[in-house]
Amino acid sequence: MLQYNTWTIEQQDWNPAEELAIEQQLTFSNDYLCQTAHFEEHYSGDRRLCTYIKGIDTAILNLSAISVRLNDERLDLHEWRVEQFYRCLHKNQPMLERHVTATSPKGHTIKIIARRQLMLDKRECMRLDYEVQSINYAGPITILSILSAGDDAQKWYPLMNYVGDDLCWTWMQLQPVNMQVCSAMNYHLTKNGTLVTQRPIKVEKQDVIGFSLTQKVVPNDTLVLHKNVIVVDSLRYAKEQLIDEAVKCLTNL
Repeated sequence: MLQYNTWTIEQQDWNPAEELAIEQQLTFSNDYLCQTAHFEEHYSGDRRLCTYIKGIDTAILNLSAISVRLNDERLDLHEWRVEQFYRCLHKNQPMLERHVTATSPKGHTIKIIARRQLMLDKRECMRLDYEVQSINYAGPITILSILSAGDDAQKWYPLMNYVGDDLCWTWMQLQPVNMQVCSAMNYHLTKNGTLVTQRPIKVEKQDVIGFSLTQKVVPNDTLVLHKNVIVVDSLRYAKEQLIDEAVKCLTNL
């Protein structure tokens, strides 16, 4: 059940049967990017792809996609036992905040705090802070920060991808209309407040690009992924300028 306040909409409990309906109600926008309250991490239950841009009526790339693995277990709130759940849409930011404590089938408990914000001064920008704290788990945690075509991959044709050491971008053609979008992403990871400087593993497939980092943790260790994404489209920029504009916007954040 949602609680409607002047500046927030809050959810205090977890009911996966209502997730699709709640996603529709927790939609937020900065008048260019529009997202629903889907989860950043993998979720095998019913959900919608999240992101739209102004002037296009079909969902675009999953900009906020993240994958979290505890050794051989993938975080999935549809399969894990949710111990605590809180979600809040801050209408004036606009920002979606989520706090989750969940236990895996093997008994490993972690706490997630995710804050996803659409910028008002730079409307092409989305910022995501994604915190993973170990409660009782000791071992490797792998976090993938990616851009993914997701369930709508058949609507997109990748023209060119690039994955560097500190940023990546994907340039795609929307089918069947004559419309193109370029998304660029950078990130950094901290462990207990200290920047992780290890070189990431690059992820580059036809419809998924990004980075993978693994850190060993013990109980009470905290990993925080900071992710910035820029989206530019050919309704507002010349097609031959999309890559340069996306990278320029990203580096000027």
